[in-house]
Amino acid sequence: MAAVLCISVPAHALDLPDLGEVSRASLSESNEDRIGREIMRQIRDSGDYLDDPVILEYLTGLGERLGSASPEPGMRFEFFAVRDPSLNAFALPGGYIGVHTGLISATRNESELAGVLGHELGHVTQKHIARMVDSQKNASLVSLLALAVAILAARSNSEVTQAAIATSQAYSLQSQLDFTRENEREADRVGLQTLAAAGYSPQGMASFFERLQAQGRLYENNAPAYLRTHPLTHERIADMQNRLAQMPYQQREDSLEYLFVRARIQAEEGEARDALARFEARVREHAGPGEWYGLAHAALRANDLNRAREALKALAPQASVSPLVALLQGEILLAANQAPAAVEALGSARKRFSGYRPLAYLHARALLRANRPAEALALVRDQQRIWSSDIRFHTLAAEAHQALGQAPQAHLAQAEAYVLQGRIGAAIEQLQLAQRQRQDDFYTQSIIDARLRELKERQGKEPAK
Repeated sequence: MAAVLCISVPAHALDLPDLGEVSRASLSESNEDRIGREIMRQIRDSGDYLDDPVILEYLTGLGERLGSASPEPGMRFEFFAVRDPSLNAFALPGGYIGVHTGLISATRNESELAGVLGHELGHVTQKHIARMVDSQKNASLVSLLALAVAILAARSNSEVTQAAIATSQAYSLQSQLDFTRENEREADRVGLQTLAAAGYSPQGMASFFERLQAQGRLYENNAPAYLRTHPLTHERIADMQNRLAQMPYQQREDSLEYLFVRARIQAEEGEARDALARFEARVREHAGPGEWYGLAHAALRANDLNRAREALKALAPQASVSPLVALLQGEILLAANQAPAAVEALGSARKRFSGYRPLAYLHARALLRANRPAEALALVRDQQRIWSSDIRFHTLAAEAHQALGQAPQAHLAQAEAYVLQGRIGAAIEQLQLAQRQRQDDFYTQSIIDARLRELKERQGKEPAK
């Protein structure tokens, strides 16, 4: 996607170009962030956003490792997954990087996935989006946002692209599509350097792109989406191979988390029974931890709890080193309506893996299912001391307050979740509902009133959409 949002800037030198402040001439960091947040709001509202805490936690960890090894280690990035079977990934203004579940599923090892994310990081760190905006000096912020949203919608649909070209905001889109090859090669160079610095195998990036190129030749009329949004040429492949020849070979073993996340996604593909049959066959062929984990999730999806428990037992050797196995146990117990047992198991697991947020989410959920909302709220409040901007904790707090009969506080917590999602109008509605509740808590009412005034003022300052 960043490729589509870019203009061509030659990069003849071996070193990456110093763009200086010219890239910021037309697009300030605050406006870039505003555009990115608005597009993210639309992605979340569309239903394509994959709100799976395990996958998000993994992508965040992988992205942070790559980001710290990138040319801009202090830059803010946010990685997320999109529920889409096509092989694609994209970068947005503000450092947001999305990856389709189909691409994660298709990678053969962790370095291949890291290679794609490293390439997208290259688009962001090289400020390709800002450079595109610099060519649109007369465009308003609203027009730029419309252009970005139109291109985003076209990531898997060429007909939408043609419709976007017909609009006044996207008048130059077609010409931009013809001038992205140098940006792609520039992102490749950054990606290879970032992979090596982060400890991943740079060869993974080249092998994945070579496989995509081969698939594109075999199926020219149905090439992978990544080839349509990121033009892949023989020159790019040759450039990557030349650079790899000058770099020391390094190999990295796949992490358990990568194997589990990929299997988790694959277990959701197709019909439930078909997914279960696929993983049964994989386990017979190679009974590795990834195969057992995928089998457990496929069995959960097919409501075969006995088979899920059997697969969990096979993962016992990994239970002491991976929080995902402990989480899987909690998921199976909750699926079996054994909330008290899930509370106990998840509480014990959190002592071993205290920093793993998905365990805290599920522990709070289990407490709510066990009709222990006060304990759930205490858990959430404790976590919010560390993760104050975590949307899911605000949502869980709202549910706990509601279960405790504290409607104003529930609306207030839900409002904060909406604010973090960029849904200011929905947050205002929640606060207005909170105001209508009869209560004697003057302190809470004061917070609600002040927050409502603040959000209305903020809403009034935002440009019309």
